[in-house]
Amino acid sequence: MIILKPEDKLILACIKIQPTQEEIELLDKLVPEVTDWEYVATISIDRGIGPLLHNKISLLSNNNLIPKAIKHKLQQSYYITFSRSVYIYRHFNVIAGLFALEGVKILALKGIYLSETLYKDAGLRQFSDIDLLVQKEDAEKSLAILSAAGYKAEGDKEDNFSKKLEVVHFSPMVLNGVSVEIHLKLHLNIEKYKLDISDLWETAHLISLNNRNVYVLSKINQLIHVCVHLDKHFHQGHIQFTGYMDITNLLMQFNDDADWKELIRYCEKYNCIEEVFTHILLANKYMQAKAPENIILKYNDILSERLQQQFYDYFSGHRGFTSGIPKHFSNFQYLNSPSDKFIYAWRILFPSKAFMIKKFNIKHPALVLFYYPYRYFIGLKGVIKLIVGS
Repeated sequence: MIILKPEDKLILACIKIQPTQEEIELLDKLVPEVTDWEYVATISIDRGIGPLLHNKISLLSNNNLIPKAIKHKLQQSYYITFSRSVYIYRHFNVIAGLFALEGVKILALKGIYLSETLYKDAGLRQFSDIDLLVQKEDAEKSLAILSAAGYKAEGDKEDNFSKKLEVVHFSPMVLNGVSVEIHLKLHLNIEKYKLDISDLWETAHLISLNNRNVYVLSKINQLIHVCVHLDKHFHQGHIQFTGYMDITNLLMQFNDDADWKELIRYCEKYNCIEEVFTHILLANKYMQAKAPENIILKYNDILSERLQQQFYDYFSGHRGFTSGIPKHFSNFQYLNSPSDKFIYAWRILFPSKAFMIKKFNIKHPALVLFYYPYRYFIGLKGVIKLIVGS
């Protein structure tokens, strides 16, 4: 059983954008119980919750109990998030304009959409890049638009061989520290869940985002995408708590039983009941995210003690083991000839020096050769993990 410290409760209770008076009173009661304010600052900032905590301080009647140095750190986390977000939005505005001129439809994903429309404050939600979904027939054109605007592919260059593999998104295109990912779909075919890309486009709607007309996912599909994306990282060994922030605040938009019935219908259609309701229940239990009692009772068996412990471990800073083995297994099915399979295997076993330096953050290029055995160890561990399913 997970026992939260007052510090933990305070951080998690700050996640809602628009807290009720009762929730503000709860925060007020927690403040005098906190003994380790450095822990509060470190964990909240590292999990991306710092700006939301900063935003609540002025609402608290006993905020004088919070040390000035802690208030300053939280304020700085807000300003850093705000300045970075504004900078990324400038890039987005230019990119969206270029795509519109070329007649390419784009669908804004995750942070670039949620920061403005859900949080309504560029300083409250951290995001590091621009994720755009385009239709398959616009893939090459999209990359050409970015290239002409000065964005360059990060890492190994895409080549004709790479185009034979399954593409969820292309290598990030980067300009002046801003990364853009062009997505063709939202997950690998190897996954058990199937988010129908044509269905996502059919239910998407057009909005004005940062003064540009772009498509966004429907309310239901937005929540499903956030949960499925979060679940993937959860089981790969690391998560961003912005996912739980998003779930908690997206659920505030659910009005009645009809929304929940629609959510369940789509989850059954996409075969992602477990992936979605695991994280809704975690958000409900630890962040008081809105969820009807009948929903909690219906899916409560999904939420095991192991998952809850894993959630708290991540919250406390634990990073688990990650491996690209599942993606490599998925890619092999797209290669028909023995020569193609050999080339792909060679690239896995002996990736380029530039790839290794970036992957392992190698400070001294002369040491690259020593990291190959470590890569093989990680690969073997990934194979074992895939076989035993843990």
